[in-house]
Amino acid sequence: MIDLLAQLNVVDAWNEISWEDAIPFMLTIIGLYWVKVKIDTSVGLGRKKRNQLKQVIVESITESGLADKNS
Repeated sequence: MIDLLAQLNVVDAWNEISWEDAIPFMLTIIGLYWVKVKIDTSVGLGRKKRNQLKQVIVESITESGLADKNS
């Protein structure tokens, strides 16, 4: 696997791409990211839910005695 990654030269590939191919490629990447954000939001992985989950995990660890609340 590492040999395959060593053979792929991403910088050369990026430098060789034409404008006609680069614009749809970037639009595709942006579109895929937008879909990822929509899926994360619909599943409830937004910032507020993430902070609530983090607080629950910290409280659980603190109550179990594995960590000190002040550390």
